[in-house]
Amino acid sequence: MIAELSVVPIGVGESLSSYVSEVLKLLDEKGVKYELNPMGTVVEVDSFAELGKLLDEVKERLESLGVPRIYVTLKVDWRKKTTSMEYKVKSVKERLKG
Repeated sequence: MIAELSVVPIGVGESLSSYVSEVLKLLDEKGVKYELNPMGTVVEVDSFAELGKLLDEVKERLESLGVPRIYVTLKVDWRKKTTSMEYKVKSVKERLKG
């Protein structure tokens, strides 16, 4: 499944890049395939349970850095047929050519 999450630490000031980088370090540590974009991060996970555990770990990491509040937006694309981030982008780009 593909999920896009935007994790916004609240109460830590205007610049959030250091916190975003900590979340990406966590994804690297966990071996999660991801792609950063200007408004969030897209991840590939196998299940809702894995996604939930990952969100708990993100919360714990940010909390350990003194973040008092976290706002998360989440979009999930689950399909019976396995797909990837690259497949979805390639499919759209191919249609643009035609």
